[in-house]
Amino acid sequence: MKTLVRVITILLLTSFLGCGQGWSVGGVVLTPQDTVQNTVFIEIMDADSNMHYYHGKIYTRSNWCWLHHQFEDLAHE
Repeated sequence: MKTLVRVITILLLTSFLGCGQGWSVGGVVLTPQDTVQNTVFIEIMDADSNMHYYHGKIYTRSNWCWLHHQFEDLAHE
């Protein structure tokens, strides 16, 4: 009987404290649009053998590098 009461208490506490299904970050629930499972990155290695990851089209100016978290300018040589 004590075990049943403990199990019910734990279930009630977890349901009231916000434990639920799915993921959340900072209290914001992640939706399928927030995931990156279908994101394709373009990998480019520079002259110094450093890798860079870009998403979408590559422009000669202002490309966001997802690996270095900064805008980078590219030039084709």
